[in-house]
Amino acid sequence: MYLYTSNCLFYSIFGHMKSIKPLSIFLIIVSLLGYAFVYYGIERTEFLSLIISVIILGGIYFYWLKSNVLPLKMILIIGILFRVVFIFDSPNFSDDFYRFTWDGKLQTQGINPYLQTPTQLVTENPQFRVDETHDLYLKLNSKEYFTVYPPVNQSFFALAEFVSNGSIRQTVVWMKVIILLFEIGLFYVLFLMLKRLKLPETLTQIYFLNPLVIIELTGNVHFEGVMLFFLMLGLLFVLKNKIWLAGIALGLAVSVKLIPLILLPLFLPLLGWQKSFKLYLALGVTFVLTLLPFITSELIDNFSQSVNLYFQTFEFNASIYYVLKEISYLIIGYKSSLLGILIPLFVLGFALYLMVKLYKESKRTVFPFKLFIQKATLLLFVYYLLATTVHPWYVINLVALSVFMNSRVYLLWSITVFLSYFAYSNYVLNFATDQDFHQYNWYFFIIAIEYLALLFFIIFERRKSNKITTSIL
Repeated sequence: MYLYTSNCLFYSIFGHMKSIKPLSIFLIIVSLLGYAFVYYGIERTEFLSLIISVIILGGIYFYWLKSNVLPLKMILIIGILFRVVFIFDSPNFSDDFYRFTWDGKLQTQGINPYLQTPTQLVTENPQFRVDETHDLYLKLNSKEYFTVYPPVNQSFFALAEFVSNGSIRQTVVWMKVIILLFEIGLFYVLFLMLKRLKLPETLTQIYFLNPLVIIELTGNVHFEGVMLFFLMLGLLFVLKNKIWLAGIALGLAVSVKLIPLILLPLFLPLLGWQKSFKLYLALGVTFVLTLLPFITSELIDNFSQSVNLYFQTFEFNASIYYVLKEISYLIIGYKSSLLGILIPLFVLGFALYLMVKLYKESKRTVFPFKLFIQKATLLLFVYYLLATTVHPWYVINLVALSVFMNSRVYLLWSITVFLSYFAYSNYVLNFATDQDFHQYNWYFFIIAIEYLALLFFIIFERRKSNKITTSIL
């Protein structure tokens, strides 16, 4: 039976390959070897090897986008194939999976992961200082912080831990399987949305073949792909005018990652008060129901404390925030605590501004999906520009929204964002004071290149768009 299934898969792949150009077949093989090299051949400290590999993979990716030579089924097949490369080993570019495993291990032992920090647990419970659990504890990157992962995400951690029977390696493999299955589901949802919007279905390759998506999700075990599945499913239900189901799907998205919360104000001017109330009610009830197994009087305080510390303490790959922080040092000699207050207020104010603008631009006869995507992308982009921390996988949210936009800016950023891995490079380890990348001027130079390149992409695309408009007129 296994041999028969394997033969069917082989002939399916081979059959589709015969219908595409030899150059594309060659590039598929090169990409496959490239992903294998990135994952098994280099460490995140080897910065130049990583950047060169990503540039090659990104170049092939943009060739496919521009030439549009891959049929839909081939996009799905090779997208899965690239991801399968990463399945059977632990991530080598991120250590967040240790905390995922820790939270899952607690749940399988009947312990609420929201109630105590890892340090508190190890200090107060002798059983956490022995064997594999203690080894896992030593590898955690934020031992003094309460977990910041919402309840549905926690359920996936527990599920992976349960089926792996306690093995850290197997737990990670099962997490990757979960992410891969949801990504396949997301591919199908994107296909349905494109079909309903009468857009080319091969636009799914914008997301499904993107190197950042492939490396950071299945490769580095980040759950943005799961969140995006529920977010896009919710938008699909909005397109179908199934508001209750949309609210449930969006509630599950928020319960995987909190980032969709920032987009909620945009629905009000586009759906109207009545439909928006249904959407928000269904979302809120869904989120509360997912939270019930964990809810205690301490949960909200612990969770909000960790989220607040995350935004106040962690700094990585920021842009405008770094500039404001430097100005604060020049004027008053230290980082002003106002930065942690003013930046969220500005993002909130910008969201309200977009709401007012949408009221003026939308006729609300049908849900203006394109208008929503434009404003949602802009809002997320402004948020990331102001954020204290922009990990590479955050940009994946913009990549997914780009499926429905005639823009390549965020796709280009999805390649240049890998420059932020300079923070973990051998250069920092060997030359930075206390191996702290914020004490190494070259780190800020590399980050400046990343964001200046992004600014160049934006200016170039705007000028190109203006030229096209002028020529039409």
